[in-house]
Amino acid sequence: MCGVYAVLFLLGLETTIGGSILPLAAHELNGLERFPLTGTLQMLASACATPITARLGDMYGRKRLLQGAIALLCLAGVGSGMALTMEHLLAMRVLNGVALGMMAATAFAVPADVFPDPVQRVRWQSVSGVMFALSSSFGPLLGAMFSDAFGWRSALFVVPVVGLPVLMILGFLPANRPVHLQTQRFDALGGGLLCVFIVSSLMALQEHLADVQSIASFVGWWVLCGLALMILWRHQQRVTQPIMALEILRNRAARQIIVSTLLSGAVLFILFFYSPTLLHEVVGLSLVEAGVAMIPMLVGMPVGSILNGLLFRRQRRPQRLMAMGALLLLAGCALLYLLNPQSSSAYIFTSFGLCGLGLGVINQNQMLFMQMAAPVQHVGAATGLISTARTYGGALGSALLGLALGVSSMGQALSVGLLFSVMASALLIALSLKLHK
Repeated sequence: MCGVYAVLFLLGLETTIGGSILPLAAHELNGLERFPLTGTLQMLASACATPITARLGDMYGRKRLLQGAIALLCLAGVGSGMALTMEHLLAMRVLNGVALGMMAATAFAVPADVFPDPVQRVRWQSVSGVMFALSSSFGPLLGAMFSDAFGWRSALFVVPVVGLPVLMILGFLPANRPVHLQTQRFDALGGGLLCVFIVSSLMALQEHLADVQSIASFVGWWVLCGLALMILWRHQQRVTQPIMALEILRNRAARQIIVSTLLSGAVLFILFFYSPTLLHEVVGLSLVEAGVAMIPMLVGMPVGSILNGLLFRRQRRPQRLMAMGALLLLAGCALLYLLNPQSSSAYIFTSFGLCGLGLGVINQNQMLFMQMAAPVQHVGAATGLISTARTYGGALGSALLGLALGVSSMGQALSVGLLFSVMASALLIALSLKLHK
């Protein structure tokens, strides 16, 4: 678990440092117009790597994959810091996305290998949110300090330097190689088709229908997505060891958890990426003041995770905890929807605090319930499926707001996003209560 905590600390550091430094890098490399590609390519690579790595972890164990992910993350960080062209930087962001996808597929599955008992596991997992929150708070500060003192390139070397001791810690991680009754074969064709489906569907969701060219691109991506999905599904029915682990998808509770993850992922994206604009447009706060106002949400997520870990073992029906988290999220989103220029600081802090507490409880229970619903031999695939669903949820949230912005003003689009968040939270309550124990 120390190895898992170290990986999550590194993950939070990478996420926050990269987000604050990359705009400076793109500007110096004369590629500011292509800066959005740094996030898009990273997301696509991460979404493709997650299910593939999850399957490999179930087949051969997770230790070597986790070490390979950290090594690849360090290589991508050094390569980004040494980039001389925008093409070089974009290539390194693809490597970075692969590393992040590998980390998501393995780090969150290791506790299921170590603690078969969910009650014991949830107490250890609750600390994970704290480690991520700590590193996320250090990341912007370290990035700004190194960037101001030595330039943006030095800031990108922070993650590789921190990654070296993390690799040393992972050397002590138990191998826990799985034992299989039959020879394991990786479904390479299924993996390729899955990547085509993921990339085409996510690109389709990112398209904003502003002109004829974008509409044609949107239709083209969806046609490719549909063809890839049809061929993939038929292939998965025929192959003996499919990459998608169809046993998971046949479980009704697992399907409900996936739907709930899509909804919470969309709400998470809307709150994290558009709340500063909301506070600036509606309340009139500066972007710095808006960032400070969101601190209760950043703190509330690990606090909600810890509270969930403490309360989980006392519940006969633990799905009620997830419903409680959804209720907190509903209250927070409703308060934000009613935000107005006269809203006090206490009102704003309370709104974001409730959202953070709710998301902390929801996210941890989704991962835990999915691991409980999946067969033991497919725990990694189930964990990767949750991470991929959360990525899709973020893409759905982005697509919803992009569509709203295309037909209305920023203020109205934000209102639509928050109204969707309220409705999604209400649906999360219903889905949580329907889950079987």
